[in-house]
Amino acid sequence: MKKSQFILIKQLKEKLLQFPSIVSKLEKKDPYFIDSLLVWLKSAEDIFSSYNISAVSELAGFRAKILAARIGTERGGNIKKKQIKAASDILYDLQSTVLTVLMPFEKKIDDCRELIKQLLTLLKQRGTIHYNPQVSFEVFVNSVWQTILMDNELSVGAIKLKSILSETDIIMVVGDEIEITEFM
Repeated sequence: MKKSQFILIKQLKEKLLQFPSIVSKLEKKDPYFIDSLLVWLKSAEDIFSSYNISAVSELAGFRAKILAARIGTERGGNIKKKQIKAASDILYDLQSTVLTVLMPFEKKIDDCRELIKQLLTLLKQRGTIHYNPQVSFEVFVNSVWQTILMDNELSVGAIKLKSILSETDIIMVVGDEIEITEFM
């Protein structure tokens, strides 16, 4: 069973939206900058790992650079400053790695969104399905998807969608794209 790419996108976007506050901690010389960055980095690693995204090793390598600065072999000098320097040197690469992983998943969803819009337009033109306000939106969306699956012409698009996204993701996109007023 495919994992939800919708959820992955949401999680990665949340990580990226948290990133400016981490940079602000560096700017303000917040004493918890390193701790915040390591927590952010570890949670991003966990997301990558749960989706078997090999770039997890790159994130782990960045984390290792930060941790290695703590262990430094040089005598003297402020270990905390060395760690902050190591962390600040890789900040751009960190966010870039997460963004680079996110973008192809967003493109897949956007491509599927376009196909779903086309399928909904064709379905609407046929007039075979109508929204009943007494039925929940979720039930209506599921019936629209089932109609697309069962229709000989529309099922070709459905098969393509199923080869790219999980059925749950497809139903979520159908729910996003459907205009109930067009089916009344």
